[in-house]
Amino acid sequence: MIGKRGKLLILVYIICLAVLFLMCSTDLIIGEPEKEIYQVAVIIEDVGDDNYSNFRKGMDQAAVEFNADVRFITLYDKQDNAQQMELISREQQDGADALIVAPVDEGQVVGALAEKKVSVPVILLDSGLTGEEVAGVVMADYKKMGQKLADEIADREGEGCRVLVLSDGKNKTAASRLFVEGAAGILERLGLPCHMVISGEGQVMKSLLEAFGDTGEGPAVILAESPELLAEAAAALAEGPSFLKQTEGLYGRGNTMQILNYLDRGLITGVCVTDGFSTGYFSVRMAIEAIEGLRGQAPMEMEVYYIEKEDLRDPAYEKILFPIE
Repeated sequence: MIGKRGKLLILVYIICLAVLFLMCSTDLIIGEPEKEIYQVAVIIEDVGDDNYSNFRKGMDQAAVEFNADVRFITLYDKQDNAQQMELISREQQDGADALIVAPVDEGQVVGALAEKKVSVPVILLDSGLTGEEVAGVVMADYKKMGQKLADEIADREGEGCRVLVLSDGKNKTAASRLFVEGAAGILERLGLPCHMVISGEGQVMKSLLEAFGDTGEGPAVILAESPELLAEAAAALAEGPSFLKQTEGLYGRGNTMQILNYLDRGLITGVCVTDGFSTGYFSVRMAIEAIEGLRGQAPMEMEVYYIEKEDLRDPAYEKILFPIE
């Protein structure tokens, strides 16, 4: 039998074990260092931007891996540079540790950085501008994208085809400017007639019908400058059978679900796409690295892919077009 002294020792032992357990479980003895949560604000035009869904998934993945709180801010009015600059100032004042910006007017954004109006690291999306003020740039090679599509048009449609380049006429962003520059350069070198068609939002069918009449008889190939114009042109083809007869092919860039559906239906001939998931992922990673002191990183160019209808079910493109949540 255990005596009173033995029982007392067992009780003390149990109490010590309980105290040690409580101390450990409440971090009184072994406390894990608190991880800092970085605040990253993403300022883009709207959620209808090219490849937004995949882009968002990539950012969410990076946020988990790098302990970041990523918040998305969209412009109330598209192409409103003044509003974007106000949002940049507001997010900085609200405590953002870094900003990821798809600039409406990249010159204005970089100018604000040069004048020290923005004191946190800024990562630019789809910008051709670099420098000490810019913490990083993530973009696709849009000039190469335009060149690739022009080459595909020449190979598929043959000599003598007319090309109508559908544009909003603004070309403020590096993406649009470089895309048109790349395509026009190849078409000019190959001797293919190239005509610019300026169209406002919702006016694509009217603008193209006028262009078909103004640039001569016979069908033409349409090359859309932006994902929005590409989708609108495809919708015009779906609505007007006579319009469809005048179009030898429709090409452009972007891989929104709307564009992929039109491609699957055969209304769009071919598109150039980028890996939006990787764009989102690496932009957040670059922002965290900038916060931690690695500034002035080299621009990161994302790969460009050309796809047609038959490529939609190719396993090689599944991760790019339909990344898993």
